[in-house]
Amino acid sequence: GGVTEDNVGVGRLCQVPPGLPADAFVQGIVILTTRANSLATWLAGTEVVGVSCDLRKRVMVMDTDIDTEYLMAKLTDEQRQEGQIFEEGKDALNGLHFVSVQQDENHDPAGFWLLRNLPPGI
Repeated sequence: GGVTEDNVGVGRLCQVPPGLPADAFVQGIVILTTRANSLATWLAGTEVVGVSCDLRKRVMVMDTDIDTEYLMAKLTDEQRQEGQIFEEGKDALNGLHFVSVQQDENHDPAGFWLLRNLPPGI
């Protein structure tokens, strides 16, 4: 269960919860931008930790590195409801979620991160 040469590296540290059904619906955030390649390259240079919705503050934030947060959006009433569904979906899969960056719906992702929030203290 520890960090070793076998599980450190690109795409290796996000452990999928054991017993995850093959048809599980993983919640995620898709960022659509005409600068998808630039944003994906910049994010690849950070340590993307996760995305969360603070329903009380009505914001969506992206956590990177040890102590950096980026405000992704201020949530409207409708988006707040979507944020609650996003958070409930993450909780149901032990924190598993994703971030995808792409130019539009018709393009492949320029960057994709599968993420898992871990309980505090781990």
